[in-house]
Amino acid sequence: MLQTVLSGLESGSWFALLGLAIVVVMKAADVPNFAMAEIGLVATYVGTVLNAAGGSFWPAVAVTLVVGTLLAIVIDLALMRKLAKYGHFPLLLMTIGLSLALNALIGLIWGHEPRSFTAPWSGNHIDIGGLDVSWAQVVTIAVGALGAIGITVFFRSSVGAQMRAVAENRETARLIGVNAGRLSAIAWGLGGLIASTAVMLQAQSTLVSTHSAASLIIYGFVAATMGGFVSLFGTFVGGLTLGIIQQLVGTYISTSAQFAVALLAVFVVLMLRPDGFTKGMRLRDV
Repeated sequence: MLQTVLSGLESGSWFALLGLAIVVVMKAADVPNFAMAEIGLVATYVGTVLNAAGGSFWPAVAVTLVVGTLLAIVIDLALMRKLAKYGHFPLLLMTIGLSLALNALIGLIWGHEPRSFTAPWSGNHIDIGGLDVSWAQVVTIAVGALGAIGITVFFRSSVGAQMRAVAENRETARLIGVNAGRLSAIAWGLGGLIASTAVMLQAQSTLVSTHSAASLIIYGFVAATMGGFVSLFGTFVGGLTLGIIQQLVGTYISTSAQFAVALLAVFVVLMLRPDGFTKGMRLRDV
């Protein structure tokens, strides 16, 4: 049971980070980004090329994060800004189209073979009271927790406060001098950075491929739904909870039922608490 819960916390950290990336963009740009997983996947594939070529691990990590950040900002500047004046629906369709386009681009450039991101601690384990703990799990859970704390601190800064103001009332925020366009670029860049981290962490523990993003984005949206798309804390806890439930279902029922559990979780949350399980927490509470 403990081994299963530990594995659930690891996968839940991926889901939580991707959910946080979705929420960050929602806070500033008010766009549900269905291409977030693919943005992280493109960046991770670039990193795996450097990693497999025998390059140092940390430079490959840095390149992955930079590529994910810049790719997200370019998407915002070149595409999303052009459609913003037409309302939310075209923006939503654009993110769906981007997810398909980026996925096809990955297959065209790198093929569809699964890849991994080898870390210095890959394959190393420690024994804690009979519990077999891999260093990859320790790193993933720690990075997930630090990422959630870092984002929370960021949203308590002046820039984060401006993002919350835009999310609360975009027109009023503009009237008091808030540059919504600059904040949108920052949010997209931060979202790309977080998504790249999530997919890269997944690649250090298991293989990733062009098929990985489809399930990962669903899990990310489930985590974001549990936080009502506004609460960073609710999203992070929701991702961890989903990861544990998914692993328990895979261990004690069937691995084929794991994806159905994610969809069922969305249904339950929307039926019982459409504003998320942290409904009482407003944006200022992040």
